[in-house]
Amino acid sequence: MDVVFRRFYQKNKKQIDQFDGLLVNNTVLERGLVIAPVIAAANTLQNGLVLGMSFMLITFFAVVVASFVPKALPYAIRVILYVIVAGLLFIPVSYLMDLMFPGSVFKVGIFLPLLITNSLIVTKTETRFLKKKRLSMMLDVFSHVLGFFVVIVLVAALRELLGNGTLMEHEINIPLKIYGFMLPFGGFILLGFLAAGVQRFRLYLHGEPKARKGGDRS
Repeated sequence: MDVVFRRFYQKNKKQIDQFDGLLVNNTVLERGLVIAPVIAAANTLQNGLVLGMSFMLITFFAVVVASFVPKALPYAIRVILYVIVAGLLFIPVSYLMDLMFPGSVFKVGIFLPLLITNSLIVTKTETRFLKKKRLSMMLDVFSHVLGFFVVIVLVAALRELLGNGTLMEHEINIPLKIYGFMLPFGGFILLGFLAAGVQRFRLYLHGEPKARKGGDRS
């Protein structure tokens, strides 16, 4: 079965790679970008949903608007404009999050406005996204922001469940609670395991290198 799956991947690699930002090229797990909100603020499912949805809305629409900025402008000016657009988007997005989850904007603190200058907007817009045709670019951006959303919500849910025994502040009956998962180092640990899983899946897709027979001899 795994041989068939690999052959399918190799045959359709070009089409599948358009969505690699969801997993094998994940912003957090593979690239190590935008980690701070995940480990510092996403210790409850509500915080994860707020940060994840805000990241998706701000980043996706900021990059789409950026695709209309004239390339004739100097690079520095273009990046400043991208951040200004993201800042303007932050206003309605933060208001929407506070309507959906009252008090949530205060709970996540500075990590919500920091999304305005996240790496996908400041660097990846120029180095990756704007090098593609607009439709392909939109699909690529969507897969990246969705990949971030999945990771931060998963990590946040696990941390709240394992560390506090709750989900969305509703008590869940679990035999053991480890409060350390609510702290930043708990987020680091979970991210480490998830990143290792993604790397293992990446090796599986491309085929693992064969181990040397008899080991290294000097």
